[in-house]
Amino acid sequence: MATINISLPDPLYKEVKKLVARGGYTSISELIRDALRKKLDGSKITVNGFTEEIEKEVLWSEAGPDVSDVWKSEKDIRNYFKNLRAKRAKQKKEVLT
Repeated sequence: MATINISLPDPLYKEVKKLVARGGYTSISELIRDALRKKLDGSKITVNGFTEEIEKEVLWSEAGPDVSDVWKSEKDIRNYFKNLRAKRAKQKKEVLT
């Protein structure tokens, strides 16, 4: 692993230290690595702080289960999860296209 030294203006350094102290990162190095990964990856970050792909998954999950599904037997449970996997696979396919 390579080591580099960077200089930060005092106000920026204080903001970085606050971000680390709030628990978002374990160190300034981790924060810098994460910022570089995001920049190099080119992924767009949404207003909620997610990549577009993850945001779609979060919003899909947040919608919650279909309350009309009532499980009365083990067969109902198996069918529910079978259908859920099929929906999930279809959604992933849509995200990738």
